[in-house]
Amino acid sequence: MQTPSPLATTLADAASRECRRALRALGDTQHRHRGIHEARKSLRRLKSLLRLGTTTFADALPSLEKAIDRLAVGLSPLRDAHVAVETATSLAGSLAVDVEACAGAGPESWGRAIDLLTLRCEGRLTAALTKDPGFERRRSEVRMLARQVHALPWQAMTTEEIDHALAHSERRVAKARKRMRKSASVANLHRWRRRARRLRMQLELVRKARKAAGLPAPHHADREKALAKDMSLLSDAIGARQDLRLLRDILRTLVDADTAPALVAATTRALKLRRIPVDAPTLVVTPPA
Repeated sequence: MQTPSPLATTLADAASRECRRALRALGDTQHRHRGIHEARKSLRRLKSLLRLGTTTFADALPSLEKAIDRLAVGLSPLRDAHVAVETATSLAGSLAVDVEACAGAGPESWGRAIDLLTLRCEGRLTAALTKDPGFERRRSEVRMLARQVHALPWQAMTTEEIDHALAHSERRVAKARKRMRKSASVANLHRWRRRARRLRMQLELVRKARKAAGLPAPHHADREKALAKDMSLLSDAIGARQDLRLLRDILRTLVDADTAPALVAATTRALKLRRIPVDAPTLVVTPPA
């Protein structure tokens, strides 16, 4: 017979906390882009946390994940537009001290491109806020989500179920790596990153929950900590490549035909130089440019 997990209360509190964080972030009128970013992170953590109770929450999980995905996907274009501005600004700064890497794209060209990217970003935000003033519709959906999450049978979760969920997530990362070995496509790279990020979040959430519950660290705590760090390095490295690829795709259509080729070439060069850390244990292929 399985023993109820003492982590149940702390995990339930963590889930409710992520809902509150998402709600506050969407209500951040002073820093809209930061709020959007923080809300999406809270939604990802919430989904990762709920996956720890896949068996216990089996009946409710599909609808909850659908609601979380709808919120996150709805915010994605706004976040992507701002990431493009941030990536271009960072890249332009690094190229300013590397003449060879400029590939013919000087500060003036990057300045004009960043202005266009900023206009595009703010235009999307304005359109979204016009359609959903103050993000109140989204905030209402988060409140409903929070009530549903609170009503879940958290006390039915067991230590065995949590351990099984962590092992399952680790196997999914390994499976995604295997797909990359067969085909180093952009889609497979993105899948690898998502699974690595989810495993990292789950490991961190469980570690914090154990600490909050006053439980001793398990015998495999050091391995979990190292694995979480590896997953963080991996997902960040892949994410940096995805940001550059996103910027390159936008530049191809946003900037005038005379300037775009040089900017795209400089971005492609930066993309090729960006490598996943060689010490990452899950590195098995060179990702596609």
